[in-house]
Amino acid sequence: MCPIGKQQSVPPPEPADWQELFDEQQTIESHAPYYNYTGNIVLPVGDKRKYRLLRLPNNIRVVCISDPDVKQSAVSLAVNVGSCVDPPEFQGMAHALEHLLFMGTAKYPGARDFETYLTSHGGYTNASTTSMITYYRFAVNNRGLAGALDRFAQFFIAPLLDADCVSRELNAIESEFRSDVQNDAQRRSHIMRATCCSGHPYSQFMGGNYASLQTSAEQMGVQLRDIMAEFFATHYSADVMSLVIVGGSQDGTALDELVEWSVNMFSPVLDRNVVRMAIPSHPLCEQKLGTVVRYQTLGNAHDITLTFALPHTSHLYCSAPEQYIKELLAYGGSGSLQACLKQLGWIASMSVKSSPPNINSPRLLKITFGATPAGFMQYNKLVAYVFAYLRAIRAQGVQEWYFRELQAMTQMSFFYGEPMYPITVAVDIACQMCNVYLSPEHVVSGAQLLYEFDRDQIEAILAQLHPENYRLFLGAREFPDPACLSNVDPHFGVRFGEAKLPSELTSETKLVTLDCANQLYFPKPNKYITQHIATSESSNTAFDCDVHQAPLLLERNRQFELWTRQFSHGALPRGSINMFVETMAVHTTSRGQVLGELLVRILNDRLAKELYAAEKAGIKHKLSFSEHRLCISVIGVQEKLALVLLEVLKELRNLVITKAEFTLHLDQARRAAEYMQISSPRLQAGWQQYYLRATPRWHHLDWAAELNNVAAADLQGFVNEAFSQVYVAMLVVGQVSDRKAMCILDQSLAALAPHSPIPSVLYSQVRAVSICPGTYIQRIITDNKVNSDNSINYTIYAPTPTRGTGDYRSKALLSLIAHIMAIPFFDQLRTQEQLGYMVNCSWVTVNSGGASGLQLCIQGSSNPEYMCLRVEKFLIDFSARLESMSEREFEANIAARVTANLELPRKIVKATNQVWQRILDGNYDFEYTRELNAQLESLTRTDMLAFWHMYVNPLCASAELTRVVVQVWSAAAADLAPGMRSAEVMAEYPLPTIALHLCLTQIGADELLLSDVGRFVATSGMPSDPNLDSDVVIDVDGPRLTVAEYQRRLAALYKAVVLETAAAEQMLGKPSAEVERICALITDDQAQLCTALQMALESDQFTSSMLTSQPAILCGHTTATTLMQTFAGAWIISDYLAFKREQPLCAPAIPVIQLQPKYSSRPSIL
Repeated sequence: MCPIGKQQSVPPPEPADWQELFDEQQTIESHAPYYNYTGNIVLPVGDKRKYRLLRLPNNIRVVCISDPDVKQSAVSLAVNVGSCVDPPEFQGMAHALEHLLFMGTAKYPGARDFETYLTSHGGYTNASTTSMITYYRFAVNNRGLAGALDRFAQFFIAPLLDADCVSRELNAIESEFRSDVQNDAQRRSHIMRATCCSGHPYSQFMGGNYASLQTSAEQMGVQLRDIMAEFFATHYSADVMSLVIVGGSQDGTALDELVEWSVNMFSPVLDRNVVRMAIPSHPLCEQKLGTVVRYQTLGNAHDITLTFALPHTSHLYCSAPEQYIKELLAYGGSGSLQACLKQLGWIASMSVKSSPPNINSPRLLKITFGATPAGFMQYNKLVAYVFAYLRAIRAQGVQEWYFRELQAMTQMSFFYGEPMYPITVAVDIACQMCNVYLSPEHVVSGAQLLYEFDRDQIEAILAQLHPENYRLFLGAREFPDPACLSNVDPHFGVRFGEAKLPSELTSETKLVTLDCANQLYFPKPNKYITQHIATSESSNTAFDCDVHQAPLLLERNRQFELWTRQFSHGALPRGSINMFVETMAVHTTSRGQVLGELLVRILNDRLAKELYAAEKAGIKHKLSFSEHRLCISVIGVQEKLALVLLEVLKELRNLVITKAEFTLHLDQARRAAEYMQISSPRLQAGWQQYYLRATPRWHHLDWAAELNNVAAADLQGFVNEAFSQVYVAMLVVGQVSDRKAMCILDQSLAALAPHSPIPSVLYSQVRAVSICPGTYIQRIITDNKVNSDNSINYTIYAPTPTRGTGDYRSKALLSLIAHIMAIPFFDQLRTQEQLGYMVNCSWVTVNSGGASGLQLCIQGSSNPEYMCLRVEKFLIDFSARLESMSEREFEANIAARVTANLELPRKIVKATNQVWQRILDGNYDFEYTRELNAQLESLTRTDMLAFWHMYVNPLCASAELTRVVVQVWSAAAADLAPGMRSAEVMAEYPLPTIALHLCLTQIGADELLLSDVGRFVATSGMPSDPNLDSDVVIDVDGPRLTVAEYQRRLAALYKAVVLETAAAEQMLGKPSAEVERICALITDDQAQLCTALQMALESDQFTSSMLTSQPAILCGHTTATTLMQTFAGAWIISDYLAFKREQPLCAPAIPVIQLQPKYSSRPSIL
């Protein structure tokens, strides 16, 4: 078989017919014309949703769906345009345009008008750019759908593409790019594209950055905004667009209304008669096949990927020959390639992926292994095993029974599966309509079904998986020969090298001969596929019970508690079983948690092989340690749930750990702990807040230390003893009788075989920390030398709730404030000030009886002190926004929150988790949603303002103000100012002065010492007279000066210090051009340094904020004796365990309801 890269491209058949069976009609109200599809559409069994497929006069394909069960509507529009059509001179253009379309239109010119409208109607929005498709989506409550659609349609009719917005969004794209640079998966994906055939569209820099867009435009002497407008006018055409609208009919949105809106609002989009995007040539040409690319990773991981070149197959979606082959390759049960390589200790994970079925181009199939060091060193033998497995598959021949089994599973999932969320439905259908070969009747089912068996096509694709038709990628942090990484990628900076594969890896006859006939063989029939599907066509789109209803407590004693919840869902009964096994051996020490984590890793690996068939049949299991409990969940087709649960428990209790698997998983755990140290700053800040909130709760560095002190015998002893004394809680959800639930519990306890219940005096719970009022700051430095981003997690806590109450009022107020503040916070600090790409406002609940909080997160290149102060300033300024809020706007935000809370869960897993979390928390607060909404509906604007000024506003001077700020500093930022994070410096200088000095250091003005900056600020002050202009500063000697004048003075001071330093050290000093560059940055009125200077000059106006320059004796009422304070009185956390020891703890959670079982509790079965 000739490799794809060496073949002439075979043109696929003609696209599907989207003209026949489309009758011209008119909308009911406006009589606007459109074309309605009159044929049949393949739909799920008993689907209560109503569908209408249209083609607008401008050739936009539209699917309107009216859903009677949703309170939140969703819309997606896909454009058959992606990064592969980026101009070579402006790589990243498609991605940049995706950002800009949100930033105002001729009809709605406000840069955040769309997001603001969505927020006020309980919605959200996002967009994504892929190689061939760009898709936009949003969700909004049903009542806000019409207004949101009108605004959304204008993106594609008359976007402003404002030049100022272009400049700001380029900074956001640059921040997004910097985030991708430190992600190994993104680095691997980029190298795979960049090393494809030179000049092929797939090889371009997909996301782009500032240099590939703005710098390129400047070098060419053109305006980037003009190029962007030209790109939009060339490629954004109605005839390559697909629109899906899912409207909730609960609030009166009928199908005819959706049709009316889609026709009237989207028909004005111009049809530019664009040919749908197609790429005939293959990205893996003859020169690239048979090569190996080695690239350097950040984490200590070992990746091996085989990439095969496949022909264009989008027109074969009905038979989907790739799917048959992918399922065989990804199979993880006995006799599989995955199981064999894991048994050898060569891999920890394996995945098989191919190009999306909706793209109009040749395809790639990728087999990726997360290899162990031993497997990586023997990659040639691993590759030989891949081809040995492929030979075994070919020798077996294409098995129709196996295809029918796969077909049955797809039919069960589509026809009888759980309904998807509206936003998922909208995105999936919009994107699959980009496949020009998709028949209108398959517009909903798309590639979710296997329609027909085609032996010849499967054999043809299988024949392409041979040694002459692939490319090998090897990724590791270190290679034996560093010279093999001779190139550096110009965008990501990844070191890599490319070479020809040795002939023994590219020739079938020269491959390493393996005696693996007994190791690799064809899968056996799947015993977990359900054989009993109800004949009634009851709805599969709605719950036949009250999902907010409390579960029923059947039994409770010293050893167990058993809950059930009735759940009826469509023709195929589904259910779930959740249980936790509480043991004394885990939570008390970090060692116990490490042993628990290793146990879960080994169990999951064992079960992945034993229960792979169950997973494919739709019965999913999950094991994890949550604090001091082993949590087990099984969810899916109810018929087999108990069987799978017992398999899990038997594996747990009969587990005998081999030295080889212990060594393998210990190494993987060490690498995972190490990778956490170089993960994104935003994640590290969030983890640190998590560690601070409760005890016992252990830092990943504590885990890493313990991993060096455990042996296989320790883990085996832990397994043998950990479950000798247990307490078990179980929740059974589905169409299950009391007797059946009791039987499942009894069988589970028998499988666990504990010796006795946990004595009540030994019960222990994770306790939330009751943080004393005050301001606390913790600083962390990352080990990641590549990522230059910093991050903060700024959390403001409400008061600790009274024990035994749900604290609904504080939660209602925090959820409302976060809802109102989300878009303004994002707009000000991300869009306007460009602090970073990741800017987020949310509210958090703390389990175990702790206080809830308002959480503000930023990741970007700004220094953490500057970020903190800008958040502080935003909160101060936002007070005016809340004060001026009208009653109508306040009520609209309340309604949006209440509606969002009432949205019914579409998946059984979510319906189950809502209840299970209350059992895990120990408060059994099953009325949480109703109580929260009752509090929301009772709130007044006065209530919100009182809460804001008491607990949130930094200037409130309230003794109750409680906030914890975690700062994560990049290694680069820490190296620039190594002394700036010391407690002594923080105690001596105000934060605005420190932030200003850090901004100066970041631009290269490192000759200015903190003491120089401190003296400069001390001789200046902002006017306290409100009648004076905000840009006027009063010098202590009397004259009124502008901020610009002080910028000039600061630049002059810098020049003087440079000259003085050079003279003192008898050196030439910095080149004059460099000094002038830095002075220009100091005097730039648009730079962050200007804002930092103004904050420092204003600082004496504030008295109870981190913005102040006034010293404080005490900030809050903490009992801390070891924590030092900053200049303004904030406490500095240097040891998270010491901080938690010096804070009081919340009382353990207690039930908010009376726990009265239905049946008199049986005695312990022991």
